[in-house]
Amino acid sequence: MTAAAASASPPPPEPGPVSRIDPERAYRRAPVTAPTLLRLDANEGPLPPPAILAALASAGPDLLRRYPDVAALEAALAGRLGVPLERLVVTAGADEAIDRACRAFLEPGRVMLVPEPSFDMFDRCAALAGGTPVRVPWWGDTFPLEQFLERLDARVSLIVVVSPNNPTGSVATLADVRSLATRAPNALLILDHVYVEYADADLTAAVRDLPNVLVLRTFSKAWGLAGCRVGYALGSPYVIGVLRAAGGPYSVAAPSVALALAQLERGADPLRAHVARVREERRLLTVRLTAYGLSPRASQANFLLVECGSRAAVLRADLAVGGVVVRDFPDRPGLETALRVTLPGNAADFDRLCEALDVALAAQGPER
Repeated sequence: MTAAAASASPPPPEPGPVSRIDPERAYRRAPVTAPTLLRLDANEGPLPPPAILAALASAGPDLLRRYPDVAALEAALAGRLGVPLERLVVTAGADEAIDRACRAFLEPGRVMLVPEPSFDMFDRCAALAGGTPVRVPWWGDTFPLEQFLERLDARVSLIVVVSPNNPTGSVATLADVRSLATRAPNALLILDHVYVEYADADLTAAVRDLPNVLVLRTFSKAWGLAGCRVGYALGSPYVIGVLRAAGGPYSVAAPSVALALAQLERGADPLRAHVARVREERRLLTVRLTAYGLSPRASQANFLLVECGSRAAVLRADLAVGGVVVRDFPDRPGLETALRVTLPGNAADFDRLCEALDVALAAQGPER
């Protein structure tokens, strides 16, 4: 999909008259026949071309017989990013890098500062390491730098900045990251940048001089390989050495390594086209949801977090009846009335999402 094709998506129509139908009708409606579910609840990236699987077929049986070797992938990534090999490590998704960092830098009595809301794997990994997560509210668009600085003390050994943040889509600035890392020289600052391809600014190169910053990246989002579980981390030689020691030697399967290399070899054009398409969908969907009286947040990721008020649960159920699955947060304080919608990144699925929203929201009527 080219950028030109992305911008060719039809503009959202003006919402028509809204019928006053009992929202409970959503649960009684007969299921809509659909060939497959449209899964927009996990922030997965584009569908890779089927031909990419040829990278496995041509690799030979040794790909399966021998233990995996990530050296070629690490070299390709280091060259792409302009960093020495000793400053990069490939992991089983960014999740494994989080786990390694928590096990290496946290222990009972140590604290991790983490935004709230944010990616819940940080809390899980901190708990497994025996550390204590201290949550810093980040509900606005602006990163709460002062609130983070106020919580710095000798117990803090990990600081987490997820930018773009999941599930809100908000971003931190370079000044935010540099200020926090400078004020906490004895703590490791993790810059979770797994959605950065969709953002306005990539801070990876700009924080390389900071010895206590670890940048997390992934092939699971914009590269479309969530099923392969390939991530990577960039940092100082010391921090990367610690992460290598904290994990096993063969955490990423050889077929996953081969597919990641095949994606890199396709070049930057498919990635740029996908990002352009998602950004246009983000704009169009924001307009459409706002016209229906909902409140989508400004986002720099491949999803929108939408405040739906009392309509959230019924809207999610109605969309599911229509074959479209979105993420809800019934047990997350502050997010109970919000839905997160992944931008599909292609015209046909985006049209299907918009049609399902039109049917569901028109049936609900205005919020009461």
